[in-house]
Amino acid sequence: MELAVKALILLLISVAGVGLVTAAEPTGKPPFRLLDEPPLGNVKLNDAFWAPRIEICREVTLPYCFETCEKTGRIENFVKAAKKEGKFEGIWFNDSDVHKVIDGAAYSLRLHPDPVLDKTTDEVIAKIASAQQDDGYLLCFFILGDASLRFKQIHRPARHELYTMGHLIEAGAVHYEMTGKRNFIDVAAKLADHVDSMFGPGKKMEVPEHQEIELALIKLFRVTGEKRYLALAKHFIDQRGNADGHKIYGPYSQDHKPVREQSEAVGHSVRAMYNCMGMLDLYCETGDEKLLSACKRIWQSATHRKMYVTGGVGATRHGEAFGKDYQLPNATAYAETCAQIGLIHFARRLFMIEPDGEYADVMERILYNSFLSGLSLSGNKFFYQNRLASKGDYRRKHWYGCACCPSNVIRVYPRMGQFVYALGESVVYVNLYAAGTGKLSIGGKEIILKQETRYPWDGRVLLTVTPPEAQTFDICLRIPGWCRENKTPGELYRASGAKSTPSLKLNGKAVSLETLEKGYSRVSREWKPGDRLELDLPMPIRRMRAHPKVKEDAGMVALQRGPIVYCVEAADNGGRVSHLSLPAASKLTAEHSPDLLDGVTVIRGKAGEHELLAIPYYAWDNREGGEMAVWLKE
Repeated sequence: MELAVKALILLLISVAGVGLVTAAEPTGKPPFRLLDEPPLGNVKLNDAFWAPRIEICREVTLPYCFETCEKTGRIENFVKAAKKEGKFEGIWFNDSDVHKVIDGAAYSLRLHPDPVLDKTTDEVIAKIASAQQDDGYLLCFFILGDASLRFKQIHRPARHELYTMGHLIEAGAVHYEMTGKRNFIDVAAKLADHVDSMFGPGKKMEVPEHQEIELALIKLFRVTGEKRYLALAKHFIDQRGNADGHKIYGPYSQDHKPVREQSEAVGHSVRAMYNCMGMLDLYCETGDEKLLSACKRIWQSATHRKMYVTGGVGATRHGEAFGKDYQLPNATAYAETCAQIGLIHFARRLFMIEPDGEYADVMERILYNSFLSGLSLSGNKFFYQNRLASKGDYRRKHWYGCACCPSNVIRVYPRMGQFVYALGESVVYVNLYAAGTGKLSIGGKEIILKQETRYPWDGRVLLTVTPPEAQTFDICLRIPGWCRENKTPGELYRASGAKSTPSLKLNGKAVSLETLEKGYSRVSREWKPGDRLELDLPMPIRRMRAHPKVKEDAGMVALQRGPIVYCVEAADNGGRVSHLSLPAASKLTAEHSPDLLDGVTVIRGKAGEHELLAIPYYAWDNREGGEMAVWLKE
């Protein structure tokens, strides 16, 4: 069928509101997940930190990704595949970047309706749909190449068919959930049906070398109610590490033993995070405690022994993988942006199952440091790796041949508001602090929580509670680990100096913070319109020291203030930083610089005879190139 005809059919289907998906209604909150997130758009951030970044993502990064996918032939591959004419351009899994851009566009459209973006997204979806084969298969590399090799290169040489298809399926489900349109979910469901016809007991038993389709199928199940998709996701998860039916890939793809028996964060760091995301999604639907227990063991391995002070994971370039315990090199740190995004979602999933400040603390550490560093302040340059030291030879790029990271960051920024709160039947967890207003449903009634704060530069937060009428529920406020402890979990990092002393007031009266529930202060009462909570989280400058087994950081310190980890950059320190050392007695002061790097709080001090200026790690390499270091000799 010609491209134009197929595109017209998809357009008519979308306009008519009639789709090919005939499954049941969305499933609602998973039965074994304790908490829920507010609908996208119900929390509107108007702060000076996140709100501008969300706008840059929408106005600059998202259009830039669409344009670059066009210029690099990624979108044109679908046009060629529809005609079955022409040569495939790029890496075999290039389709996935387009799917992720649509995913990010769908979130952005829900947050900020935009007719131009909506039109662009639908046009790209029509091109994707036109390339779908009659049996549902859709991967341009094999449509334009050797069709006889379909699903025959799952492993070595892996062509990432199921990974790429997973991103299409996830994007189709998200697009439907965010826009209500069926033009992409019908494509996704037809593709999922095809995969279901090819894989499972009595069929192909291989598992994808790169995880993604597992969580995508569960997402599709949740928005359609079609149980076959959940069953297929369970099959892929159950089969990983199971030698009955497929050749074991080994630890590189977390395929060395059944997932319920795994305890260590091993192999490719992105795959490891996606693996745990799928396992936790399956737990939320089935209540399989072995899945949850395994994920908690892997969490401890990853965050207690293998995480950078910036929140990055995946230390080695070889295999883009986790290294050994405490193997955390700085100048060669890999810390792929996609891995940080995976760890954010891993942390959020664990928190929604078992609320614990440890998970939210890690989420915050990543968001303000190793995730933020992945995108330039301008919104059109990226880091694939997030190193903690540089000789000036590593710079941001406008794009990558393997563009998984640029297309991934745009799926996170629009969702920042959802990360702020988590909701139970009669409780609100405040996980992040950012100025804005949240419309939250508690006990079937809509309450409004308004935050006023200059976080992360200032730890004072004012929350105003406005229920429609007097209403009893709990508000749990996270008291960040950096404010109440001198060490991170597992003692991977320790902070010098006395602990901060946070304080909390309710309508002007002090509330004790002596007893916390897993890092949260629970305030239970009958709330009335206008009730006010005043939280003060002091932000002294802390010198962080790594565990003695982290040999790379022996005798060195890193600087942290509030959730922000700092670095020194050549541009601020006389053209080089490798020679700098920070004496233990050196006095350090914080100073806000509104005109530097879009407004940052800097740290000043003496590095021997040199004046030292440290900037937030996330902001490095947004000016001229040069040396950079997070860890300084003491």
